[in-house]
Amino acid sequence: MILLCTQETLHKCAGLLGRGGSHGHVPRDPRTLAQLVHEALEIPVEEAQLYVSTLIEGRYAPADAGGRAAAESLSARGMLILDAKGKSYLAVHPRMAISNLFRAYEERMIRQRKEKRLLVDRLTLELIPLMPGETKGTNAGGPRGARTANS
Repeated sequence: MILLCTQETLHKCAGLLGRGGSHGHVPRDPRTLAQLVHEALEIPVEEAQLYVSTLIEGRYAPADAGGRAAAESLSARGMLILDAKGKSYLAVHPRMAISNLFRAYEERMIRQRKEKRLLVDRLTLELIPLMPGETKGTNAGGPRGARTANS
C-alpha cells in the first residue's frame, strides 16, 4: 500500500500547524492524529492515515486496489463519501465521522459485554451442579453423610 502521509501532505499540514486551529488549538501532526484515531476507535492504522490525509488534501482518488479497498472500508464506516463523479472520495466532517464511528464502537463494546455476561451466567449454571451436594444452585448443604468440621 502507498504511504499516505506524503512529504507534500506533511508540508501542507505544517502550514496548518503554524496557523493554529479554532479556539487557539494547535493540531498535532498527521501521523500522531492517525495513530490516535487507530488506537481510540480500533480501525486499521492505514485507514486512519487515509482519513487524516484526505482531510488535509481535500479528496482521495484511489490509485490501486489496496487504496480502493481502504477507501471503501472508510466509506462503509461513514468516514469517506464518494464524490458526485464517483471517482474520488471526500472526507466526512470529523464531528460527524468520529462521533458516528465512536457510537458504532460503543454499541459493539456493549454488545460484546452483554454476550460475555450471558456466557458467564450460563457457565455458572453449568458449574454449580458439579459441586458436591448442589441441587438447586446454592451451597447451603453438603452431601449426605459427609463429615463436617464438627462431626
